[in-house]
Amino acid sequence: MKGWLWMALLLGLMSSVASAQEDWQYTLRPGDSLWKICDRFAQQPDACWRELASYNGLDNPHSIRPGDTLRVPIDWLKEKPISATVRGVTGEVLLYPAAGGEPVVVTEGQTVAFGDALETGMDGSAKVHFADQSVVRIKPSSLLVVNQYRRFLGQKGERTELRLERGAIRNSVSPQDQDEATFEVYTPGVVAAVRGTEYYLTVDGAETSRNEVLEGQVDVSGRKTTREVMAGYATLAAVDEPPIEPVALLPAPSLAVTESPTGADAVWPAQADAQQYVVEWYQQPDDTLLGQQFVSETRWQQNLPVGEYRLLVRAVDANGLRGEEAWQAISITPPPLAAPAPTPEPELEPEPQPEPEKKQSWDLWVFIGGVALMLAL
Repeated sequence: MKGWLWMALLLGLMSSVASAQEDWQYTLRPGDSLWKICDRFAQQPDACWRELASYNGLDNPHSIRPGDTLRVPIDWLKEKPISATVRGVTGEVLLYPAAGGEPVVVTEGQTVAFGDALETGMDGSAKVHFADQSVVRIKPSSLLVVNQYRRFLGQKGERTELRLERGAIRNSVSPQDQDEATFEVYTPGVVAAVRGTEYYLTVDGAETSRNEVLEGQVDVSGRKTTREVMAGYATLAAVDEPPIEPVALLPAPSLAVTESPTGADAVWPAQADAQQYVVEWYQQPDDTLLGQQFVSETRWQQNLPVGEYRLLVRAVDANGLRGEEAWQAISITPPPLAAPAPTPEPELEPEPQPEPEKKQSWDLWVFIGGVALMLAL
């Protein structure tokens, strides 16, 4: 009876492995063993360690060493991972499943698996939210592959690894904690490694990578060269070339915005080193990207419905590096209600005027009588 239960349990574990779409990658540390790993993470620790050895092709379960990586089927875990989800979807956004098949139109709350790719159209954008509160905003006309992402907040050393094939992203990476988790973005030419920062990363049609750091530090590596890019600086790397020495970002434009019931009009002083300006506007309170424009003039106008918005303007230098951010809140309110027209008072009929008295005819006869009397005398 016990043997039958044991075999049933093993078959159940093997079945769960076959149905699992992805594995958890666990990096071994000093003192780890298969038994300790199973005891800590697995739903069925007694049966787990043998199956874990078989699943990873280990002939000798005692041959594991610190630094080795074990694949653990997610279905075996007693604590389920936190999925990455897509929020703030606008325009056309497609997900290409790592497992193959037709692309999926991304909707709010869509989950992202290891190896999935996200592509935004010319008017599309989205935000990917990770377990550690890091957020990656995918700008229009971009293609991002999610190779791996952190899913257990209490597990040390977990990493997030993305690959930007083209387009632009803005990363808000949570501050570094004590578990030494890493956040890396690969492009065709470089890798940007960070923990706790705000920065942009773009890849153009010529596969030139550009990195602009707003807060913290980003280590940009390529062709055996690493540049430490601090806040307020940027670097770029053409394909098959190392990243250049960091250069200072252009200052944030000084915005003056005029609001009206139908939209907004923004102006700013020209910058001598700016070739153009990039303008983006966001719907509030969800901070959803509504549009993006590159303008050569120092003015932007846009019709907007009633609501709350945020405007972002950045100067772009001759290397295509975008400068510091200038943000401005915009509030579009309906026009004031027109005061009602006064009600005309009713016209009063004129009071009737008294008719002039008619001259009495007898006055003439009195006059004639008086004259006749005088002649008689």
